[in-house]
Amino acid sequence: MAETAYNNPTHLQDVIIEKELRDTRDKFIESIRLDDVRRLAASYHPSQSDGEFFQDSLRGSYNICYFIRFPRSSPSGAWDKWVVRIPLAPCLPFGAGKKLEGEIAAMELVYERTSIPIPQVIAYAIDDTSKTFPTFMILEYMEGEKLTHKTYEEFTQEQLLQFYVSLADIFIQLRRLEMDAIGRLTHREDGSFTVDRPIATIDINAQALERLQPSQVLARYGGGGPLRSAGDYIDMLHDLADNAFAQSRSSVPEGDGIGEEYLYHLHSFRELVEDWRAEDDDRGPFVLVHGDFQPFNLLIDDQGSIVSVLDWEWSRVVPRQFFKPPLWLQYPDLTLLSRPIFYDHFLELFEDFLVVLRQRELDAYGNTILADEWESAQERQGFLVANALESWMHVDWFMHYQGNPEDLQERVVEFMGRDPRRAELVARKVRDGEAYKADVQRLARGECPRTTALKVTDH
Repeated sequence: MAETAYNNPTHLQDVIIEKELRDTRDKFIESIRLDDVRRLAASYHPSQSDGEFFQDSLRGSYNICYFIRFPRSSPSGAWDKWVVRIPLAPCLPFGAGKKLEGEIAAMELVYERTSIPIPQVIAYAIDDTSKTFPTFMILEYMEGEKLTHKTYEEFTQEQLLQFYVSLADIFIQLRRLEMDAIGRLTHREDGSFTVDRPIATIDINAQALERLQPSQVLARYGGGGPLRSAGDYIDMLHDLADNAFAQSRSSVPEGDGIGEEYLYHLHSFRELVEDWRAEDDDRGPFVLVHGDFQPFNLLIDDQGSIVSVLDWEWSRVVPRQFFKPPLWLQYPDLTLLSRPIFYDHFLELFEDFLVVLRQRELDAYGNTILADEWESAQERQGFLVANALESWMHVDWFMHYQGNPEDLQERVVEFMGRDPRRAELVARKVRDGEAYKADVQRLARGECPRTTALKVTDH
C-alpha cells in the first residue's frame, strides 16, 4: 500500500496524539477485507462480475482508495476502471458521512454548472448501516499523471502555458458559483443547492483530533450552522486560532519569550485583519472553493493540461476574500511567502498567470471579475492574510515579518504589560509545553505517555 499527500497526513502538531491516531487508523485499515471491497464494487457494475484489482491501494490523509477494473463486453480488451474510496473514520472526528455529503453536493454542482474536469461518481452511501461499509464512494478512474512540484518545476514553456490555461479555466468557473451563506453544500431533493451545514476545514479537523474542542467555538457562531456574514467568519477564525493556542499542549514548544511573541502575533494579527477585511461584501455573495487545491489533487496530461481535479472533501463556500489562487505556484513551502522578498518573487510569477487568466475570463464571460479581484487582493500580501486566517499555524510566520524587527521585543514587552492575564496564560502554556516534551521523551523510550485514549468524535 502506498501513501499520498503529507508525511503527517492529519496535520497534527501533537506527535503523541498523532502516533495514537496512526495506530488506530492502521488497525481500521487492517480490518478492511479486500473481498468485501471487491464485492461492493461488483454490486454496482452491470456485469456483476468479481472484477480485479489493477494497482495497489493508496492511503491518503482521510481516505483509502482501492482500484478495481471490470471487463467490458466490447470492444475486446477494454475495461471499466473504478476507484472505491473508503473514509478513514478515525481521522474524521466530525463524522465521515457529513463530510462525504458535502463533497458529493460540491461535485454535483461543479459537474452541472461548469466544465471543470472531475471524476464521475458511480455510487455512494452515507451512514447506511445495512452495508459492510456504511460510508463510501465509488468513482471512475481518471487517467493522468499526478502533479508534483518536481514535475511542475520541469515544465517546458509550452507545458507551463497550457497548465496556466487549464488552471485559469478552473478558477474563473469556480468564482461564478455563488451562494448566499458560508459553510458546506447540500443538494436538495428538488435539484437545488444550498448551504445548510457549518464550515469544515483541514485546520478545524486537526484541532478536533488534538482534542481542542473547536466545536465549542463553532457553536458560538450561527449556532454551529452556516454563517451569513463574512465578518462573523473572520471573527470565528480568529477565535479558532486563539482556541488552538490556549488549548494545545504543544503551542509553546520553548520558553516564555517564544510564548509571548506567539501571543502578541495573534493579537496584532487581529488589528492587521481589520484593515484587510472588505466591509462592502460582508453579506456576500459567497463562493465555492475546493478546499485542498494542492498538486497531489491534480492530474495532468503530457501537454501540462489539468485532466482531473480530485478530492473535493474539504470544499466549502467562503467569502470572496478567501477565494485565492494556488500559493504554491512559486514555492512548495508557503511559510517562505511570509518574507517580503519571497512574496515579491511569487507575485512576479503570479503576474504571468494573471495575464492568462484575464484573457481566458474575458473570452469566456466578456468581463474580468476574478482577474480584477486578484489584481487588488495581491497588494499588502492579501493572499497571505486569508491563508493565515484559515491555517492558524501560519499566523506567527506571517506576523514575524510585519513591522520593524528591531523593535519587536519592545512591542512584545509593551503588549504583555497591558494585561497581567497574558503573562499568566503564557506561563501556563510554558508548563503545558514542558509536560508535553516530557511525555514525548517517555514515548521515545517506549513508555506510556500521560495522555487519554484517542477520541474519535468532537461534539
